[in-house]
Amino acid sequence: MIFFVPDKPFTILAPSNAAKLHATGTQRENFIKQIILDHVVLGSIVNITNNTKEISFETLRGKTVHVRRKEDKLLANDVLILQSNVGVPNGVIIVLDKYLFSDELSIKKNTSQAKLNVSSHTVVTVKEQPSVQSNTTFIQNVLQVLSYLKSGVRVFQHFLSRSNVSKLLEDGENYTVFVPTDHAFHRWHPIDWGFYPFSVPEFTESVIINHFVKGNYLQDDVKDNQIVTTLGGRQIVFRKIPFLMVNGVQVVKGDTPVANGNIMFTGEVLFVNESVVSRLHQQHRDKETPPLLAFPWFGAQFLSHAFLALERDRRFSHITRFLNLADLAPHVSGTGYTFFVPVDTAFEAIGLDKMPDNYLSNGNGLQVLLNHFVKGRLYDRDLKDGTELLSLGNSTIKIARKKERVDVNDAVIVESEVFVYNLGTMFYIDKVLFSKRDFLPTSTIANDIIPTQRRKVPSIVEKVPDELLEEMGLEPDLLTENDATTSTTVWSTPNVTSSSNATIK
Repeated sequence: MIFFVPDKPFTILAPSNAAKLHATGTQRENFIKQIILDHVVLGSIVNITNNTKEISFETLRGKTVHVRRKEDKLLANDVLILQSNVGVPNGVIIVLDKYLFSDELSIKKNTSQAKLNVSSHTVVTVKEQPSVQSNTTFIQNVLQVLSYLKSGVRVFQHFLSRSNVSKLLEDGENYTVFVPTDHAFHRWHPIDWGFYPFSVPEFTESVIINHFVKGNYLQDDVKDNQIVTTLGGRQIVFRKIPFLMVNGVQVVKGDTPVANGNIMFTGEVLFVNESVVSRLHQQHRDKETPPLLAFPWFGAQFLSHAFLALERDRRFSHITRFLNLADLAPHVSGTGYTFFVPVDTAFEAIGLDKMPDNYLSNGNGLQVLLNHFVKGRLYDRDLKDGTELLSLGNSTIKIARKKERVDVNDAVIVESEVFVYNLGTMFYIDKVLFSKRDFLPTSTIANDIIPTQRRKVPSIVEKVPDELLEEMGLEPDLLTENDATTSTTVWSTPNVTSSSNATIK
């Protein structure tokens, strides 16, 4: 059950994960709000620690809860209290072993069988926590508290729930976790496009592990300049002047104790800075998100970004001119492709350098281009010896690998893993794949070459002004003359009569 945490003080009477609620599907919809209101007190923090007398208070729905002690056990009405005061910012959580007021839910029983008719009822239950102490207990306690604080720590909760940090915890030990707020993670998220460091799983796992330290550290007990070691082997230094900080990051005032340890909240992610992210970016170019391109092919972002990247490289003048006029976008739409790109010498070797730009734009020529694309993003590690890939032209590409050399059919990869953002991968090869003899130029074809056509520049691209391209003026340009010529240049100046009454036309 997830609660929204208000600005006012509050008390949550939270049934544990082992609590069960039996209700029909209709009842569940009608009573879910009622159940939540029956377990929340807004406007006050109920303190039942060391309570010897009965305490009564009302929930948001106006139901009265009586807290009393019976045989060294604390009861809320007749429900056992498992944990009396779990501190959270601006409030407290009281953990119960059952739901309050559950007797108000009408539960129909099959009297003939004297048991619940499962076919007509829904059982709302959460997996029970093991009664035996284990190394996952602290993580479960932390995740449970973070679920109540849904509005501010969802990112850390998400990463923690998917991490393997519980494998590093020892049975019976206490731990402290430093939880960065959502804002701390958001500052590393690109606004529109760019690199998000937490898209790298192994880096994220390392960061999460390094926010845990062994031992139950409370803010009032730590000493200035005290050093502790994280589960990942990094050091955390406490500073208490002028306020509590860890590694220069301010800690939100107040502990959040849980069973087996403590939670502290920080305004920044520890061990993450600009230099760390920059190095990570260089190592993981494949994780970078791209800007959205409207040109040249809006519906084919991988193809568009690949084309623009190749167009800037002089080694790929032929493949870009063929791609420019080929109708590939419907076949290579969206993202997630691998492109085996022939260099210029590959086209020159079979005479395609003499062919016009539209030579591979349709029919069998288009198939040649499609045979260089594979659906799915491949890395160098995926190109294993004996691997067979199906191209977009429905031809089989065979991979042969021997030490550092990788063959793609009869071509050799000359440059590997050229990432096109996180859209796909390019591999540069030295031959054109599946080039057939009937595609090669003949003397007849060579004499009948149509004029080369280039991609039209869209209207949104600013043109160079015509006046900057024209040669203007009749006199010699002094800026282009040498010193000797300049010194001997004679200028003829017409006679001008100066008069105060002269009119300039």
